[in-house]
Amino acid sequence: MVHLPYKCFREMSDRQMIITTAPKATDEMKARADRACTALSAPYVERGRFSIASLQRRWNCPVLVAEAGRLVLHTHGKESLFYHPNVAMIRAKQYIRTGSDPMVKAAGLKKGMSFADMTLGLGSDALVASLAVGNSGKVFGTEVNPVLCHIVKEGFRTFKTGNDTVTQAMRRIHTTCSDHLDWLRNMPNSSVDVVFFDPMFKEEVKGSDGLSPLKQLAASSQFEPFLQNAVAEARRVARKAVILKDHFRSGRFQEGGFTVEVRPSATYHFGVWKKQDRAIMD
Repeated sequence: MVHLPYKCFREMSDRQMIITTAPKATDEMKARADRACTALSAPYVERGRFSIASLQRRWNCPVLVAEAGRLVLHTHGKESLFYHPNVAMIRAKQYIRTGSDPMVKAAGLKKGMSFADMTLGLGSDALVASLAVGNSGKVFGTEVNPVLCHIVKEGFRTFKTGNDTVTQAMRRIHTTCSDHLDWLRNMPNSSVDVVFFDPMFKEEVKGSDGLSPLKQLAASSQFEPFLQNAVAEARRVARKAVILKDHFRSGRFQEGGFTVEVRPSATYHFGVWKKQDRAIMD
């Protein structure tokens, strides 16, 4: 851990990010901060009596805070980002109760299958996919932004949901900080059953202001050009299907040659591309 006391504030500027703890740091918080420093190559700053706003002003950068049980990224003003299942928890419990989920159905997920989420974000789809494929299956998630990736990876590793089935599904997700294209290009042909994409919508969705900090971390050009690169590699890697979740007005469905599964009254649809049934040589 690179330790920078308060006296170093004036000696450094324009940092991408600094890492600190909540006041009166516990050993758990310090260990969490240490892991973040190592993963993100960012300096650690003693919290002392300084507020987050004070640290942001002095360092002119976002502040990642190791708290009890979580990491919290403070970006601009009062905006913050941390891992919490939120809607994913609702989906997970509903899937456990009913065995039904729109994404699971579109992807045709069953026990023992493998699923690769190329746009992990906060991991909602990956969590439900992990429930669907079970202990015998595998779920991979790639996220290009290292800060978001580490926050989510740490969340998957330590978050306590209060539901053992959901918690274990969370722990099974293999998270990689990588560009989706790099990850796909390093995978053999027909090596994953389903490759899944859920890029940031180009269309604005009402009521999505809570995603503002997440949008700041997302790569603005992560899917351009979408057709020429991502879809072509995904089709090579996928053993069974490639799935695109996107805004119902999105032109990516047509660009990528997907068959659209229309969801009436929903803001997003699923585009599905399936490989023809044939003997697959691994």
